[in-house]
Amino acid sequence: MPSKNPPFLSVILPAYNEGESIYANILRVSETLREIDFELVVVDDGSADQTYLEAKRAEDEGYPVRAIAQEENRGKGATLFHGFEFASGERIAFLDADLEIAPEYLLSLLKIMDESGADVVAGVKDMSDNQFPWLRRTMSKIYKRSVAFLFGLDISDTQTGIKLFKREVLEATVPRLSVSRFAFDIELLLAASRFGYEIVEYPVKIIYNRTGNLGRMNTRNIFGAFWDTLSIYARASFWTWLEPSRAMQIWMLLFAIGIFLFGVGVGKLLTPVILHGSVKKIFHIIALQFLPTQFRDWLLLIGGFVLIIISSIQLNKKLLEAFVRRDRGDDLAGIFRK
Repeated sequence: MPSKNPPFLSVILPAYNEGESIYANILRVSETLREIDFELVVVDDGSADQTYLEAKRAEDEGYPVRAIAQEENRGKGATLFHGFEFASGERIAFLDADLEIAPEYLLSLLKIMDESGADVVAGVKDMSDNQFPWLRRTMSKIYKRSVAFLFGLDISDTQTGIKLFKREVLEATVPRLSVSRFAFDIELLLAASRFGYEIVEYPVKIIYNRTGNLGRMNTRNIFGAFWDTLSIYARASFWTWLEPSRAMQIWMLLFAIGIFLFGVGVGKLLTPVILHGSVKKIFHIIALQFLPTQFRDWLLLIGGFVLIIISSIQLNKKLLEAFVRRDRGDDLAGIFRK
């Protein structure tokens, strides 16, 4: 029977059309965790089969299960975050309901968290063996390298379906997340990293039971994943993540203008610039070409340099103040927001 007190571990299983196996998988996870105070939060993501009813059957039979039904398919990320609303454990695990990743790995992740003191332990899959089709392995490598280049996350694989969190990590990060389907793992781990939580990885084997070269992946999923990844990159940028105030935005703009003017001034002093058409007319105004040549070039050079210096000083000051100040002023409103 479920414990009356909050359990030590909550395992969230997002399930979509797993009606044939979900009951047996719940029993297997329960048997694996029998020595631990745990609960299973099974969230049916708008399945068209008996997934919810089978999960509810396990709950009615007294297993430590909470079955939750979503009327429509919302995506894996949204399903996991919805499940977190019902999870009460000190530690929260994500595990794919199909159990392609063995639930025994949950015990390993718990041990690693205890030994390392990490806040997040992320399973990373080993795709070196031949059970994965070559196209799936190739797509995975490309995606991993893209993520590493864009975000600099110190983790070799963000997409594996087993992860363990201290509760406080999800409480801090989930409110900041927007992606609900294909690339939510990146946004979640990136937020955890930005807030200073320690992330370690643990290798896991996957039982690959899918048909075709890409398994569940299709063209829509592939483009969806890359689109979500680019969306996360935009939201994780300085401009969006830290929510700079209007004053900060103006100083950043002046800094950019200063660099432009300084560059134009240097270019005009070193080499003549010959432009044509409408570009010439626009540049005639921007580059102050209506002024005497020597005066104009030095004015652009000095003016741009002064703008760079002043805006750099202002940005440096405001950045330092924002990091030190705990009253969450508006210069960088997003810096402490969770």
